[in-house]
Amino acid sequence: MIALTLTESEEQHIRACKIHLHRHPETSWHEVETTAYLRRELEALEGVEILPYALNTGLIAKIDGLPGDRCVALRSDIDALDLNEAWESPNKSLVPGKAHGCGHDFHMASLLGAATLLARTRDTWHGRVLLLFQPAEETTNGAPELLRTGCFEANNVQAVFGLHNRPEVETGKVVVKTGPLMAAKINFKITVHGLGGHGSMPHKCIDPIVCAAAIIQNVLTVTSRNVDPMRALVLSICSIHGGTPDNLIVDTVEMTGSMRYLDPDTGARALERLKTIVSATSATFECTSDFEIVESVPSVINHESLFQIAQTAAAQAIGPDAAIVTESCLATEDFAQYMQRVPGFFYWVGSRKPDDTCYAWHNACFHTDDDALRNAAQILAWSAYLYLSSNI
Repeated sequence: MIALTLTESEEQHIRACKIHLHRHPETSWHEVETTAYLRRELEALEGVEILPYALNTGLIAKIDGLPGDRCVALRSDIDALDLNEAWESPNKSLVPGKAHGCGHDFHMASLLGAATLLARTRDTWHGRVLLLFQPAEETTNGAPELLRTGCFEANNVQAVFGLHNRPEVETGKVVVKTGPLMAAKINFKITVHGLGGHGSMPHKCIDPIVCAAAIIQNVLTVTSRNVDPMRALVLSICSIHGGTPDNLIVDTVEMTGSMRYLDPDTGARALERLKTIVSATSATFECTSDFEIVESVPSVINHESLFQIAQTAAAQAIGPDAAIVTESCLATEDFAQYMQRVPGFFYWVGSRKPDDTCYAWHNACFHTDDDALRNAAQILAWSAYLYLSSNI
């Protein structure tokens, strides 16, 4: 078995890459300079070819090993957040109001490190590795854009691996878990239609605000009364818009909300009840209503067939005791879109020093322990190598 281990100079280089990317954050669909920087880094690696897919931001590259039919994809997201960074360091964001507050700079540097390892050893493995540097994960619509290029079909991608830093987990550990890891998300919009008029004559009106208030109360019973309490579900009405003058009953009220869940059957049952409750409550108050799904992202569900490869990759990349199991979380990742096409596996890589304070994703003080970059890069490289060497 080959040693997919970063040299000291390679590790120092990906640390420098991470620092540069952290200092120059760009948000979803605006990652122009980020893409240019990644292109330069990949072009400097012998054996890496950038593929000519038409993408406004982000890029797709490949590394061909010895002749073989198998192809595996490795993915990193590349976008930052609208966030004022509060963590003080010499490498703080140079862009006011923008910051890598979720660690996508960490992910990019990790995938560059994996590319370095796989390109250097390409005469020792068979097949092809596709490198996906994906825009717009924070808006959860970047993955479909990459898939629309046809890159999976054109390159016969058979499996996909990805990772995310996890500040709740110490450096040196990695979460390797089968089944649901991160939640599905449904963003929805409810429009309630009534009949407007003067506030002094409510009997001549149909008040959509009163109806909307009842809808809010009623839909929250979905979690407590319609789904198995042992299965995670969060349903929230996140905004309500309607009415301005004090003496006016308005015609319409708009509400937006979201629903997150791990189990697809739970989500299907909750969505059915949500629609029914909105419609029935509207009728009770003599209103009508429209229900619209604005966005839908499936769950990140790690494929059982890749579990042994993931465990071995963690052991080879970090050590025999590196792999741990934790609870799933209800954050959403559009990496799940790739898993709808091919079996996939997603890791959480520990990125916090043992004595450091944990600041969660999207916190203004979020930061990563860059000692974990080596672990992340090597896990991705080992995942690709082991998959290409397997009979799965």
